[in-house]
Amino acid sequence: MITEWLTDVKGVQTEASHDQAMLHQMSDFDLCLVCFTASQLTDREERALDSSVRDGKPVFAIHSATVVNEKNEMYIDMIGGRFVKHSPYHEFQVQIEDKEHPITQGVVDFKITDELYILDRAPQNAHLLAAAVWEDKSQPMVYTRKHGKGNVLYNALGHDEAAFNNPMFQKLVVGGIKWLLQA
Repeated sequence: MITEWLTDVKGVQTEASHDQAMLHQMSDFDLCLVCFTASQLTDREERALDSSVRDGKPVFAIHSATVVNEKNEMYIDMIGGRFVKHSPYHEFQVQIEDKEHPITQGVVDFKITDELYILDRAPQNAHLLAAAVWEDKSQPMVYTRKHGKGNVLYNALGHDEAAFNNPMFQKLVVGGIKWLLQA
């Protein structure tokens, strides 16, 4: 679906793959979008991704990209946290925290039906763009952070097609890709 959203974005060409070995070829691409459960990252894949981002390649992680083995400490440090649990699948409010950031341009507070992901830590040195409340505590939903010379963007939303069909989610994803490619 993401590749379809980008067909009208000038200058953006996409290549989708389910092969994690592509992480070794990041030098061939301007951006890596991780939209898979990362629990099966090999040490080699983790080192390749970490090194590429530290050297300046941007990475965009969506939803289950934080479902990762606790031994993948480099990856967890890069993303800014590791999934520990989620709420029941339900409708909740997403609050845009920084309405001036290029990623959130045209995005207003919105409701989405999704899993509300809870991370094991607050992401360090992160710029919070959107949050949601679970059990009376604000949880980061979208944030950016630096990792070495590279920009990292994490969007905790996006469990299924219902979430992907949410127009505000789509704007956050497309806006995030555009920002990462221009930053």
